Amino acid sequence: METTIFPRIVQHSIEEEILLRLRGAIIGGQFAPGAYLNESEIAKQMGVSRIPIREALKKLEQEGLVVRQPNRGVFVITFSEQDVREVFSLRASLEGMAYEWAIPSLTTEDLAHLRELIAQQGEAVRMKDYGRLAELDMRFHETICIRANHSRLLKAWYEQHAQCQMLLNLRFQHMAEYTPETVRNDHERLVEAIEARDSQGAIQLTQEIAQRVAYECAETLRHLARHTARQMAAA
Repeated sequence: METTIFPRIVQHSIEEEILLRLRGAIIGGQFAPGAYLNESEIAKQMGVSRIPIREALKKLEQEGLVVRQPNRGVFVITFSEQDVREVFSLRASLEGMAYEWAIPSLTTEDLAHLRELIAQQGEAVRMKDYGRLAELDMRFHETICIRANHSRLLKAWYEQHAQCQMLLNLRFQHMAEYTPETVRNDHERLVEAIEARDSQGAIQLTQEIAQRVAYECAETLRHLARHTARQMAAA
């Protein structure tokens, strides 16, 4: 049997590609929270009509990444501190449940995969590739949610995924005192709990991590608000 070297190339429709690019730009921070999304300008840059741009923005509205304001247009979502608490408390509850369901059935191969993700996170930290680090962070937790074999839990987790990733990227980019190595260290502790089949330990760690991350993201938003206020005062 031949060894597979190259993964199959995924072909996207133009509509799917537009959605991927817009979502990536918002999550990756190319558009700041509250930024106005000019349909005409985006369509011009991508070389397409405004219709698929408008459709993509509708889907991003459903994902909670943009908001539509009557007679004004579409804007990237802004987060209040309450929003941040809600996002990460929900995530912690879902992932805590995922650990409870997944840990009894996790295999040696699953654990090896989680450790490989941690190794890749360490490399991303060394390369200062924080977009990659955020992606690997989410893939770690996604693995647990998938292995929980709970379709409704997984659906709920995916529904909050985009906002969570956006907040994490903002933290990586704008919280000067944040130590990215913390991601890898947190996951090491979680894998140790998994290897010990300690569901309650993993759940407690998840709650502790979520509370800390929520505080860090809220502090990042406060920093951005102060920076914006200084810019407006200087204008």
